[in-house]
Amino acid sequence: MKLIVTGHGKFASGLANVIEVIAGKQDELFAIEFVGQDLEKYTQEMEKIIKVAFEEKKSVIILTDLISGTPFRISSFLSEKYPNVYVVAGTNVPMLIEAVFKRRDFKDPEELVRHLIAVGKNGIESLDNLLRQKSNAKVVG
Repeated sequence: MKLIVTGHGKFASGLANVIEVIAGKQDELFAIEFVGQDLEKYTQEMEKIIKVAFEEKKSVIILTDLISGTPFRISSFLSEKYPNVYVVAGTNVPMLIEAVFKRRDFKDPEELVRHLIAVGKNGIESLDNLLRQKSNAKVVG
């Protein structure tokens, strides 16, 4: 399974760098930045990876930054064109870490996508709430 991270500005390279710091360089992880370049060239850069995956009978999960942003819209277009492409918006670090480490454990890319969304949501919390939970656990326990 190939992973493409894309988004506005340095979003993709920033997330890929975080993964490299945590887990080292990863095969089949591609960071494609959208910095206002020509849409055709941007699309072709992603489609090149997708075509190879399609020929290899591999799936591609594209992890984007924002719903409705250009990277999401282009990714959506490509997912309509290729049956092996799945798109997720709102990507965060926990999601990408999980995608990198768990992609071989999931044979069904749709199941992995559902898992990534759950991990992404669970990775969002406030310090105050965490401290409250810890305090409540001491009182109960």
